[in-house]
Amino acid sequence: GGEVLSDLFKLGLVAGIFEILVDWGLIHWISNGRLVYLSGNDIFLLGSPVWMPVAWACLIAELCYPALRLFRRFKASMTTNRAAVIASLLTGLAASVTVGLYEYLAYRANLWRYEKANVMLGDSYALYIPFGEFLMFLAILPIGARVLSMNHRRQAAFIEGGAAFALAIASGYALAYLLLEVR
Repeated sequence: GGEVLSDLFKLGLVAGIFEILVDWGLIHWISNGRLVYLSGNDIFLLGSPVWMPVAWACLIAELCYPALRLFRRFKASMTTNRAAVIASLLTGLAASVTVGLYEYLAYRANLWRYEKANVMLGDSYALYIPFGEFLMFLAILPIGARVLSMNHRRQAAFIEGGAAFALAIASGYALAYLLLEVR
């Protein structure tokens, strides 16, 4: 319950801090579907609003906790590997739908937008974003489980897990971008 959610939030906060570097890449490194923040009232760090790590912490806690619960439920009736694969696929799908909704709402609220990409979802955002979220959240179950199982080195667990998930974020977006935007 509360302690698990608190730990997942800490994991997400560390991942979100590292994710600012990924955001920087989405703002400065790509041409199709480039991320553009619109709010002039925020404080920015490397082009991202300073509240983005908190947003990532909420998203990771919101999606990892059900992934862990699904895994535990599935494991009772199937092999551990099968339970992990099914729970991870469902979590990836939930991530793509959830983030798709968040992206649309952010676009409507004039928080950020994406420049024209080869594959857009309406005018709101580039498809590589929710597809990248699907890919990255395939890794949240093993990362979250490892962090929660490291009882002897709590701070190190959050840093290692956060860095691992930030790498999953970068990899998910990069693979999705390569598949959908690079011709």
